[in-house]
Amino acid sequence: MNRHGERDRTLALAGIFQAANLVTKLARNGQCDQRAATASADSLFEFDPVSVEAVYGGLPGLELGLRTLYAQLVQPAQRELEVARYVIALVQHADKLLSDSSRFEALGRDLEILQQKSADYDLGDFSRSAQLGRLYQQYVSPVPPQIMVRGEPLYLQNPQLTGQIRSLLLAGIRAGVLWRQCGGKRWHLLTRRRRIAEIASAMLDSIA
Repeated sequence: MNRHGERDRTLALAGIFQAANLVTKLARNGQCDQRAATASADSLFEFDPVSVEAVYGGLPGLELGLRTLYAQLVQPAQRELEVARYVIALVQHADKLLSDSSRFEALGRDLEILQQKSADYDLGDFSRSAQLGRLYQQYVSPVPPQIMVRGEPLYLQNPQLTGQIRSLLLAGIRAGVLWRQCGGKRWHLLTRRRRIAEIASAMLDSIA
C-alpha cells in the first residue's frame, strides 16, 4: 500500500471498531452482523493488499465499523463503553505484536497455512473460526494483559461463538497493525476527532 493519508487511517480505525462492535454483540446477544463478521475475518488473509479498502473487500465490508466509529466520536447517546474498552485493548495488543517480530512473522506463516488449507479443503465458517480462535489462543492469549470479554455466560460458553469471538479479536488486532502501518497514533483520536468523523461520514454517504 502506497498511501498513508487520513482516509486510509480512518478505514483501518473503522476495522478496529468493527471488530470491537462484533465482539460486543456476540458476547451479549449471541449474534452479530454476519456480513461485517465475514469481511473482518477475511481481512486476516489479505497479506499483500493494494489498499486498506481492499483488505475488507471494499467500503461495504467496513460499513458497520464506519458507523460504529462515527457514533463513538460524535454521538454521545450511542457511545458504548464496552466497544471503547475493546478498541483500546486491540490497539495495545497490535503494538505488542508489532514489537515482537518473531511472533508477528510466525502468526503470519500460520495464517498463510490456514489460508491454503481453507482453499484445499473448503473449510466452513465454523471450522475456520475455530482454527483462527486457536491461533488467537496461541499468539495473543499468553501476552498480558488478556482481553477480558464480558457478556452472557450462555454465549461465552458456546464453543462456536467463542471461536468466532477470538477470530474477531484477532481481526481487530490485524486492523490495529494496519492502522499503525498507516501512521495511526492514539492522539489522533483526541485531536482529530472531528476530521475522522467527517471522513467516516463521507464514506458512509458514498456507500448509501
